[in-house]
Amino acid sequence: MWKAVTKYFSEFKVLKNTPYEFWVLNLVINFFEMLAYFAFITVLTLYLTDNIGLNDQQAGNMMGYFTLLITIIIFFAGFIIDSIGVKKALLISMAILIPTRLILGVTDYIDTWDLKGGLDFDATHSAIVENHYDQQAFSEDRVELLAAKIALVKNFGQYVPAEGGSVEDLRDNASALREELMKVAASSAAVKSGWGETLEEKAKDQAEFKRIIVAMVGESPELAARYFVDLKSLSGDPAAFEKAILKIVKRYPDLRPSYTADGFVGSIVGWAPVKGLLNTIGVAIDYPTYTFMDNLRFFIFLILIAVAFGEALMVPAIYAALRSYTNKRTSGTAFNFQYLTMNIGAVMSFAIFDWLRQGFGNESIMIFGTMMAVICTIATLFLRPNLKVEEDGSVKAEPPKPKADKEMPWTIAASVVKETAFWRFMLFIGLLIGVRLTFTHQFLVMPKYYTRVLGDDAPIGLMNTINPTIITIGLIAFIPIIMRFSVFKLIVLGTFVSAASVFFLALPGKLFTPFGWTIEQGYLFLILAQVVVFAFGELIWSPRLSEYTVTIAPKGREGSYMSMAVLPMFIAKPLNGWLSGLLLTEYCPEGVMADIVSGARSWYNGPEMMWIIFGVIALSSPFLVLLLRNVIRSENEEDAEGGDTDSAEGDEETQPQES
Repeated sequence: MWKAVTKYFSEFKVLKNTPYEFWVLNLVINFFEMLAYFAFITVLTLYLTDNIGLNDQQAGNMMGYFTLLITIIIFFAGFIIDSIGVKKALLISMAILIPTRLILGVTDYIDTWDLKGGLDFDATHSAIVENHYDQQAFSEDRVELLAAKIALVKNFGQYVPAEGGSVEDLRDNASALREELMKVAASSAAVKSGWGETLEEKAKDQAEFKRIIVAMVGESPELAARYFVDLKSLSGDPAAFEKAILKIVKRYPDLRPSYTADGFVGSIVGWAPVKGLLNTIGVAIDYPTYTFMDNLRFFIFLILIAVAFGEALMVPAIYAALRSYTNKRTSGTAFNFQYLTMNIGAVMSFAIFDWLRQGFGNESIMIFGTMMAVICTIATLFLRPNLKVEEDGSVKAEPPKPKADKEMPWTIAASVVKETAFWRFMLFIGLLIGVRLTFTHQFLVMPKYYTRVLGDDAPIGLMNTINPTIITIGLIAFIPIIMRFSVFKLIVLGTFVSAASVFFLALPGKLFTPFGWTIEQGYLFLILAQVVVFAFGELIWSPRLSEYTVTIAPKGREGSYMSMAVLPMFIAKPLNGWLSGLLLTEYCPEGVMADIVSGARSWYNGPEMMWIIFGVIALSSPFLVLLLRNVIRSENEEDAEGGDTDSAEGDEETQPQES
């Protein structure tokens, strides 16, 4: 182990004579951008739901459009970078990301500003009192609702905590907390009057259970004073009164002022194709009547399009710069170093994620990203354009020279599509779409799944550090061992391990309650098992896919084949955006844990069923690859990547060639 570590880092000695731009690029631009990006992409689906008010399906659709656009732009960004140069490309990327990330971080202030100017506070006050929103507003906030539940048990329950424990321990035990609340409800006069003998059955409905909590809070003057909004007493303080009204309005969208899209605007938004697009992203579903929040959602959609351009331009620009700052002798080690710093950046990004989100809200991640982009911009200014590193290590700046014999992109494309190997390769990577979905789960599904089964304070960042940590250590310690085996077999094995990891999440959290665990602890164990097993699967196959691609590509066509290798992610991102929204809505909606502990949801219609569906889709990849292996691979390709054959058929196993 230690020998592998020292050998890994000793290879970096060849980088000591690289230009200072190489170190600025990796230790500042690449590192700080990874700090921002991994935190941003992880919080985005939560931000769209919690801050912008989209439901799971709409948030999934918007995430799908966003990630699809990034992939499309990356696909063609090389032409732009070759034309304008690396430095200009990086500066343009930052010029887009700084204002857009900042705007995403201040949307709440924008919404508040509009409400202050367009809300009739007297009429809204009357509507709030008439519908008793002032009494039940706290139940629409997860944190306040949980605090009220704990307070009810503490004040009126008979709960006896374990030695050294307290009532506060119930925060992490939804099943025990509900059990204690039902005991309190059974002795409540207000609950007996309103629900009577139907209490047990009606309490399985989340909305009804919230009303039960509100009724019990109302019985206690102390708790009512803490959780109900006393607008009457605030009427003498205009600022406090306005603040309280705004807080309630944001929790009940039907209180928002609405507008009418007449004339030209109404005809455009009423046009079926436009209306269909707007509906999928949660914008102005009821046109021609709409609210400012509808406009804000559409504005956020446009902002995310700009963010996609900024993010998509950044990644290939960094790789293009790496090529400029290295020569043949240092290129391989340089890319290895860049991948290492990227993963370290990911680990640190997730390490600070929980502190930012839980302490300052989802918007703080966007503000943090803005600050990182400013740092990257300053660093980019120190890069010299058009550098060339000679084979002897000397560095010189020169204007880019066009190559007279350079093939046109369309000529290359026409040549490539005629090759039989290309279509076998396309079939191969197409079969990997299923397992590629598991990669997009990390930011499309997991953040919401974590908060819904573990609680709003789930350590999302901490759990997300596990994958890049294992990858980083694995690159150092295990890659030399893995390299001894056939590339194709490792891809099959790795995809199977990655796909199979999903089935840990198909087990119910209640499975561990006989051992004295809470349901939340059961879910946490299953989540950790999935993350660790998935990371080892990724370590086995993901790096080898690039090697396999380059190995089977005809000479001079490596770039075209590498571009095609992104196709599974190209398709998986929008597909999983739509699919994740659909499955989260059906099997893992907001408040799913309350359904589980009340018995309203069982295994077959809970989050476990969502993971069974995802797991079956993922497992289709390795099984289809094995089934069609003779179609995918020719004899020449088998020889090129190590002559991998199945020993069970009596063929001889050979070592893979280095690529």
